[in-house]
Amino acid sequence: MRLIIQHDTHYHYDDAPKHLIQLLRLSPREDAHQRVVEWRISSLGKQTAFRDAFGNLTHSHMLSNPPSDVHLRVAGIVDISPLVMGVVPDDHHTQSVPAMTYLVPTPLTASFAAIELLAKQTLPHGLQTGLDALILARAICQAVLYTSGNTDVTSTAEQAFAMASGVCQDHAHVMIVACRSLGVSARYVSGYVDPGHDDASKSHAAASHAWVDVWLQNKWVSIDVTNGIYASDSHCRLAIGRDYLDACPVRGMREGGQTEQLDVSVTVQSLQQ
Repeated sequence: MRLIIQHDTHYHYDDAPKHLIQLLRLSPREDAHQRVVEWRISSLGKQTAFRDAFGNLTHSHMLSNPPSDVHLRVAGIVDISPLVMGVVPDDHHTQSVPAMTYLVPTPLTASFAAIELLAKQTLPHGLQTGLDALILARAICQAVLYTSGNTDVTSTAEQAFAMASGVCQDHAHVMIVACRSLGVSARYVSGYVDPGHDDASKSHAAASHAWVDVWLQNKWVSIDVTNGIYASDSHCRLAIGRDYLDACPVRGMREGGQTEQLDVSVTVQSLQQ
């Protein structure tokens, strides 16, 4: 599948900030099943590329005395091969990070009794196969209905579960907690999905998306929790990590600027190869 992607982020400040620093995880991963045909990050200021601890291609973005309106545009083309039953081929950027790294809880993915109970009741014989992971994902989506506006990027898995509502990022966090409660490593994936492609259009997929990799039988199996399917060639992977904060597309801080207004637009179009 060839995906044509454009991602625009526009910031407006009541008063222009003095300084703006961001980490941009906006470049597709060089996984064995993804090939970047062309990709460009356009913005004011200086960008410096490096790889973070999880092998994500990251750019530090700094602006001194930026204007009141800052525009960041990402655009490009990525060729993605289908995944067999969601299995992600190994790549040299992830082999150096042990799977057990993703057993460690974070503030956003701390375990709690209710999800431990759901996981054990859903999979009394444990989490062993990709099919088990799909069953668990679908149980989570029944417990946490897709609803936008009730959670934000600071919401924990436990908070989303207690509200019984959330979006893809919350589904990913709850799934990660559930997997870890069963002794299985799981990691957060941020990226893009073609919302009109086959199975990915069945539920609530949006062009900017999040899902989960689960460590099963010495392989990473990629699960689109929100849609209850294996991730495949309609999913473009940007970054991985223990949770949203490790893999979020844009993270930063500023000095000054007072109120910030944010507008984000993402479009993904697909072409069959």
